[in-house]
Amino acid sequence: MTQYFFVDESGDAGLNNKGSAYYVVAMAQLPNREPVTQLAALRKDLNLSPSFEFHFYKMNSRQKNAFFEAIRPLSFRARVAMFIKSQTPPGYKGLDSTELATRLLVELTLRASPLDIANDILVLDDKPESFIQSLRIHFTQAYKQARRDRPFKKIVSSKSTFDDGLQIADMIAGAMRQFGWENDTTYFQMFSSKMVDLWQVG
Repeated sequence: MTQYFFVDESGDAGLNNKGSAYYVVAMAQLPNREPVTQLAALRKDLNLSPSFEFHFYKMNSRQKNAFFEAIRPLSFRARVAMFIKSQTPPGYKGLDSTELATRLLVELTLRASPLDIANDILVLDDKPESFIQSLRIHFTQAYKQARRDRPFKKIVSSKSTFDDGLQIADMIAGAMRQFGWENDTTYFQMFSSKMVDLWQVG
């Protein structure tokens, strides 16, 4: 059965930007792309618009706690790459932001078993076609070298406003950046049981 992998980021992928010490890529795996009933109910409980977009850095602590409580019973899995810029490995130095973003996403996917990610659908948060093309090329090269079948039959870009899966990925990315940067596990511990891969790069 086709699985959907929603990807969002926290921080920026520029290695020369001193303002962001961490760059986080979060991948949330869901069985479909339908609206998440738990999030629809949460919007109602919090007296929010039915179209309200959950975004980690725009929400207060009460809303964040309620969000992570709401998704506890949800069937999903999370994979995260945390890139620590002060500890950039030699092989990553000199990469531009697109190269770093695509490389981390490809390598995060490669870390999964072929039984976990195979011929599925990857949904990115508002990425231009040039990024998607670069990502496809990187996936093709990496998986050919690894002698593995392609992980995704389709790679698409979407607006998080319309995809609850992307909003879940955003919230995970924000919580993991807070965990890495501030050593604050407040939100991470609420979904840590869903984490199947936490890759700290550097």
